[in-house]
Parts: sequence; structure tokens; C-alpha cells
Amino acid sequence: MSEDSKQLFDDLSGQIMTFTCSDETYAFDIKDITDIIEIPEITRIPRLPEFLLGVINLRGQVVPVMDFNLRIGKPKQEYDSKTCIIVTERDKANIGIIVNRVLDVESISKKDVIPYPKKGSVIRGYTERDGARTALIDWYALVGQERK
Repeated sequence: MSEDSKQLFDDLSGQIMTFTCSDETYAFDIKDITDIIEIPEITRIPRLPEFLLGVINLRGQVVPVMDFNLRIGKPKQEYDSKTCIIVTERDKANIGIIVNRVLDVESISKKDVIPYPKKGSVIRGYTERDGARTALIDWYALVGQERK
């Protein structure tokens, strides 16, 4: 693993929360997640990119909401009773991400992560277990912020 790749994974907490969208498995570092909630009423805001659906009020705080499928270029999926919002926070910035299903919390180490070769992607790496691949999401790339 190159020095740049090592730095990309230096902030991993050792646990990830897995979820599905479009029949693929993805994960966030558990330290980025503050809540998992049912989809409440979303207040639409004009002229947002298609993947940004609007904002919600979460305990008095305004939280923007994006559809994960649309953000990664996949078609919008129908929402059902298992569809939910994963509320994430980094550097005091919150964003809610609509996903099809939340699966589980798993332990990982830096050595378990295979770096994703494409720079600028929302995927920073993969883990593989029992032939199943999980894409680890780069929170900063997902929300369009520079890594700090």
C-alpha cells in the first residue's frame, strides 16, 4: 500500500456500518454516523442537484438529505419500509443519506481495505469477506468537501 493510500485509511475507527443500495453493499466508518432514522417529511429546496432531495428537521437541527443511489449515478429506487436515512457528521457538518437497507456493524482493520484505484471517487476502498465485496465510502468525496 502506498503512503498516500495509508493516509487515506489513517482515520478508520475499526468498525464500519454496512448498507445496501441497488443490490450492492457499501459502508461508512461507524464514527461518521450519528443516527439512523425513518424517512420523515423532506422539505424540498429549489434548484438543488437531483441527488439532494431537500432538508429535514432533526431535533431542531436542519439536515440536508441526499439519495445515495442518485448520488453515485444509479437509478432512483422505490422507498419501502426498510428504506431509511443514515445521518452522518464530520467536522460539524451533517448530512442525511437515504439508503435501501442498513445491514450490520463489522470490525475491520486498515490491512483489510483494498484501495480503490480511481482518484476522486466516492469509494475509497473495498473489503472482501467470504467472496462478498463491500465498498467503503469516502465521506468527504460523497459530500463534496476537501479532506481535512
